[in-house]
Amino acid sequence: MRSENPRPFDNLTRRTARSLVPRLLAVVFGLFLLGYLGLSAYAYLGSYSADPEYLEAALSNPRVEVGEHQTHFALTPDSHDPRAPALVLYPGGLVAPEAYLYHVGATAERLQVQAFVIKPPFNAAIFSVGAARRIMDTHGLDRIWLGGHSLGGIAAARYARSRPNDLEGLLLLASYSDVDLSGFEGRVISIMGEDDGVIDRENYERAKQNLPRGSLLLEIDGMNHSGFGKYGQQRGDGPGELDGLEVVSLIVDSIEPGR
Repeated sequence: MRSENPRPFDNLTRRTARSLVPRLLAVVFGLFLLGYLGLSAYAYLGSYSADPEYLEAALSNPRVEVGEHQTHFALTPDSHDPRAPALVLYPGGLVAPEAYLYHVGATAERLQVQAFVIKPPFNAAIFSVGAARRIMDTHGLDRIWLGGHSLGGIAAARYARSRPNDLEGLLLLASYSDVDLSGFEGRVISIMGEDDGVIDRENYERAKQNLPRGSLLLEIDGMNHSGFGKYGQQRGDGPGELDGLEVVSLIVDSIEPGR
């Protein structure tokens, strides 16, 4: 007749298993923490910083108030129409969001609208595609123009695919959509520099079929990849001849006719 009492070996196995669980959890947490710290260090050391001169110009502009929040910058011109769709920008990959304050502030001032620049984790907007919705909720915005530079444009296009009714329009700066937006009913403006030495031209050309009919596609002579921000010259990029105000004028003149 078999005993109903557990064998010592079974008790030992259970105790061993119970003791292993917290150790395994500690290992998993440690690996996650190392990965997070590694990504943070890579983003910090590998990111392009804002040009100090243009950052100071943006922050000291008496006509545009710059407010810093945990997840974004808010730029509010003295004279702006609160009913007009605001502009939200997703920065390029591994570019500090501060590098866009000069252009975005000048654009907001010219258009007389509020504007926002997100501060994505690891300086990669692809990890924060839904940031525009959180800005809209925080600031009580109904509809926005959503723009993105480089990798930020891909993130913006994915947002347009998932929440098209939030957007008045989509602004792709040295970027493209990797998702099908053929049914998107808002305006789409794509601005590309002919001297862009960073973007994958093959992907850019192929991705044009993802845009809706009637999209405005501009390819600008003298424009490079880095010129949409103020962070110096990106590795591999062309020289670029347009200054900051000319870039702002390009964006404003593209958006204004349909506002």
